[in-house]
Amino acid sequence: MLSNPIPDRIRAIELPPFDPLNQRAAQLRATGRRVVSLGQALPFFAPPASALAAARAALDGPDVHRYSTDPGLPSLRAALADRLTVRLNTAVDPADLVIAAGANHAFTLALMTLVDPGAEVVLPAPYFTNHQMAIVAHGAVPVEAPVSDRDGFAVRWTDIEPHLTSRTRAVVICTPSNPTGSTIRRAEGEQIVEQLAARNIVLISDETYASFVYDGEPWSAASAADWRRSVVVVNTFSKAFGMMGWRIGYLLADAAVCEQVIKVQDAIIICAPVVSQMAVEGAVRNDWTYAESFHDDFRERRRIMASGLRQIPQLEWTPTPGGLFAFVRVQNCDDSTALAHALLEDANVVTIPGAAFGRSGEGYLRLSYGYASLPDLEYGLNELRRFFAARPADTRR
Repeated sequence: MLSNPIPDRIRAIELPPFDPLNQRAAQLRATGRRVVSLGQALPFFAPPASALAAARAALDGPDVHRYSTDPGLPSLRAALADRLTVRLNTAVDPADLVIAAGANHAFTLALMTLVDPGAEVVLPAPYFTNHQMAIVAHGAVPVEAPVSDRDGFAVRWTDIEPHLTSRTRAVVICTPSNPTGSTIRRAEGEQIVEQLAARNIVLISDETYASFVYDGEPWSAASAADWRRSVVVVNTFSKAFGMMGWRIGYLLADAAVCEQVIKVQDAIIICAPVVSQMAVEGAVRNDWTYAESFHDDFRERRRIMASGLRQIPQLEWTPTPGGLFAFVRVQNCDDSTALAHALLEDANVVTIPGAAFGRSGEGYLRLSYGYASLPDLEYGLNELRRFFAARPADTRR
């Protein structure tokens, strides 16, 4: 054991319940039980053939075994800049991009570059768990800004403004949201960007699920006027290309910000995994709209989820426009963690307790319709119906 104490800020971090629930699910499967996971926030599809072909080709050359430049392969950054210029309807230069080891890494790079320890970072909540964890690990102060479920938890400027102080350095949004699947409307998003810029507050926009918007057009903070003054976008190729294990994403910001981000990148990992960069470049060039080709599948999965939940009186959910999730209110539930464990033990279904996404998430469960097979999705919903039918007044556990 180290003689020096572990800092309080690290001890204060609470690991999310995902791994313990998944480990217990594996133990139950080993006994022969059919356990279905509705907890995985993943798409069901594998990477596009173009990504795999690029990775195989890379193995035959020497460059895959070497470092890339710190901000990423120049050819990947150029291809990505061209794609984003069209998608976002704004000029993106390769110098505005840093290739990172996933969106979580990109988010941490943004925090370390732009937010001093001790500063406040506002998190509209329910929030993505890892955002809060990274803020605490960095020594900054997360400030939860509760968002009402009046409109599927869609974030508005009026949700953020009351929580800003002289110590606020950044605000974090996630659109589409993990865990709710809500999206930010263009007018609201542009107001958020404009108001924060006027206050010299950074907006960090996590757009991991931008390729999973089924109703309406996705909005990006980088499409707002004068976004370079105050916006940092983090994104990942994990979901859009089904490449979770490849650990590859990016940070988009003004080139002057990226110039500073690169210093932090070099200190942490030097560069993102080169084979992953090469694989992603194949997909960016040849399969940029890969995720969109599965939208009809996800709409059908969302329909099945909504239909199944409507048959369970204790559960309430209005489908949201994007993501892979149902963030479901559970009547009379004040301990969603205990409920999630009970559902695993008694109903053979992995769910994620809403409390993992902040105080505002208590009383909810996050269910994913993105990963399970259709038979497993329907089986899981039937098991939930059976569980709640037997416990009409027992959801407080």
